[in-house]
Amino acid sequence: MSFDLFDYPRTITKVDVTEGYTNQSTGEWVPESTIETSISAHITDISLKERQYLDAAVLEKGARKLSCESSAGVVVGDRIKITEEDSSETEWIVNSKLSESSLMKQYVNVSRSTFLLVRK
Repeated sequence: MSFDLFDYPRTITKVDVTEGYTNQSTGEWVPESTIETSISAHITDISLKERQYLDAAVLEKGARKLSCESSAGVVVGDRIKITEEDSSETEWIVNSKLSESSLMKQYVNVSRSTFLLVRK
């Protein structure tokens, strides 16, 4: 079941990265590869109250919150691409998990996770 409040009007993409490595049998370098998956989520700015608890270095880079279904598979360290209002694309890193709400799980089998994003 889809959670209807994840209604961000532009594209949010989760980027899965497989790091580059050296092939042990041939000795050749295999470059990193990426797989992009569109996710249903919502982006919000950090509130003034939340800002007082966050590291100043994180806020200097730029920070936002991403809320999505737990089943989206977002984890700390993931890359997230967001299409902005002016159609430009910005890239963010999932810095930490702020909260998880399982309140609706017992009724509609949906858990909501909220993450802190930091500009890459």
